[in-house]
Amino acid sequence: MGPAREQRYQVLLVDLDGTVVDYARTEHGALHEIHHRFFRMGRAEFLARFHSANEPLWAAYREHRITLAELRLERWAQLGALPSVAVAFEEALGRNVSLFPEARAALRRLSRRFRLALVTDGIAHVQRAKLRRTRIGGFFEHVVIAPEVGLRKPDGELLHHTLNLLEAEAGDALMVGDSPASDGGCAQAAGVDFCWVNRTRAPSAPGIPVHRTATCLETV
Repeated sequence: MGPAREQRYQVLLVDLDGTVVDYARTEHGALHEIHHRFFRMGRAEFLARFHSANEPLWAAYREHRITLAELRLERWAQLGALPSVAVAFEEALGRNVSLFPEARAALRRLSRRFRLALVTDGIAHVQRAKLRRTRIGGFFEHVVIAPEVGLRKPDGELLHHTLNLLEAEAGDALMVGDSPASDGGCAQAAGVDFCWVNRTRAPSAPGIPVHRTATCLETV
């Protein structure tokens, strides 16, 4: 595949969770802590109830039907938990952050050949905690956390904002991310090519143009 081989792109706009950070592993560790500290129900029931609440709320957030503040509390309210549990979970996500094995070396290689910007959605202080703990911020010319600039994925304006910081054009950039819905949708709305980091070899997402496919960050 390799945009690096083609030398077409000058800028890579890189997603964080699921692309650089192993979010499934990170979340698993955080949920283990929260279950142990705050819940008496069985682990399987706890995980099922959390994901049943969390995933539709993130879809509603992407569609501008709820705010991030509402999402943070509502996913725990649906489990009968107090707001303090939401705070504890967010702190646990920062403590349990785990990069994909190839991520650091891949970012080092890519940063030598392209201008990199990190473009991530999610709770700002959680994302900042992940960056501090992993020490990967230095690979990026700019770190853009969507709610800090009043935007969210898949708003195309988020990539336009990042490109303005870089003084770059949409045609010079490639969005690199694991989610066709949020990363691919963002790229499509901004007129930026999309590289899908498809670690699970999932089928193509309908309606979202995929210009490149990678099995991990190393093959971007």
